[in-house]
Amino acid sequence: MSLVVKPHHPWKTRALWLLAALLMLAGGYTLFDYGRYLAGYDSDEASRVKKELVEVKERIKRKNDALRQEKALLQRARQIERQAYDDLDSTIKNLQSEILELKEELAFYRGIVSPREASTGLQLQKFSFEPDGPDGRFRYRVVLTQVLGNDRLARGRVQLELEGIQEGESRSLTLKDVTENSVNALSYRFKYFQKLEGDIRLPENFNLLRATLRILPGGKARNSIEKTIDWSIEEKG
Repeated sequence: MSLVVKPHHPWKTRALWLLAALLMLAGGYTLFDYGRYLAGYDSDEASRVKKELVEVKERIKRKNDALRQEKALLQRARQIERQAYDDLDSTIKNLQSEILELKEELAFYRGIVSPREASTGLQLQKFSFEPDGPDGRFRYRVVLTQVLGNDRLARGRVQLELEGIQEGESRSLTLKDVTENSVNALSYRFKYFQKLEGDIRLPENFNLLRATLRILPGGKARNSIEKTIDWSIEEKG
């Protein structure tokens, strides 16, 4: 029996297997790429299209960013414009209120300097009766005047009568019924003018129809003054 000695090189075997695997992968990809080429696919063209799509995507992104910035600027401009409009509206309302006050003051001083009925002396310059919050709260304002140059003191009483419906029946109220201190009447004493004002509260379920103011001069002056404010549906609203 003869002994044969063969050289053993395991690394060469592994290298051959690795080379064979690489050749198989390369061949497989070549066949795959060739198959795509036969089917009409061009890798270079695909790369070019992909690059163009990436560029289009970037342009769209930049456009969206620009539109977002433009939208933010427009919204800010709208807010500024709205604020300017609100400020202007508030200014106009304030001016209108000031003009109304000036007109009232002008009428007030005209009533003192040259009233339409100077011979009567005492004048009711203003009488207002307006809501002043919930729960039947109202505020009244009365302005009395007399002619400048009249050194005689004007004095007397002012009564307020409120007529309405409560629980289906007519009812008449006086200041005593609607004031906290149960005031029967207001007193006035002045030479040129005097303002009388205060708060009242109507009873629950009292439907106001009219408010009547009566001015009762004292002393020798006996000419009373009376004014009624009808409380219409519009005034209630």
